[in-house]
Amino acid sequence: MRIRHALIALGLLGYASTVAGLPWDRDMVDQPSAKPQESIAPPGPGAVPVRGGETVVAPTTEQGMFDAKDAAISIENPVAATPESLARGKSFYQTNCIVCHGPEGRGDGPVGLKFADPSPADLNDAYTQDQADGQVFFTLTRGRSAMPFYRDALSPEERWDVVNYIKHEFGKTEIDEK
Repeated sequence: MRIRHALIALGLLGYASTVAGLPWDRDMVDQPSAKPQESIAPPGPGAVPVRGGETVVAPTTEQGMFDAKDAAISIENPVAATPESLARGKSFYQTNCIVCHGPEGRGDGPVGLKFADPSPADLNDAYTQDQADGQVFFTLTRGRSAMPFYRDALSPEERWDVVNYIKHEFGKTEIDEK
């Protein structure tokens, strides 16, 4: 019986030393990991582009902002005002814009009413509706006085959908049936 117990004990010790030497005891040390500045990692989904990203300039002065908005008149809307674009634009408007501009675009949303000066723009006014699509896109992208920018919250295509919705819903422009 003693010999049997000794053999079992010896077997367990041998097994324990074998198990301790297996590679899973060092997984955390040996795993591949990205170390800062070690190598250039490919960007993940949703990453902010370093090159080739946002094309609307970022002015640093108030006069630069006016000049850039004037220059934005030449930016053409690449998204047709189809029923699908208008539906997406309405959804984005209801999520991001309605709190200040209100359901009718009059600048009377619950948050918009809190502003003393400047109050949110009435999207039905000629001031907004007479602007080129690129100028409205610029305002969505870069913001304006109290209006925050939406370049991080909405992709360029989503912002164009909002432009189409604003121009159609509050300016009553025609739908592009393409």
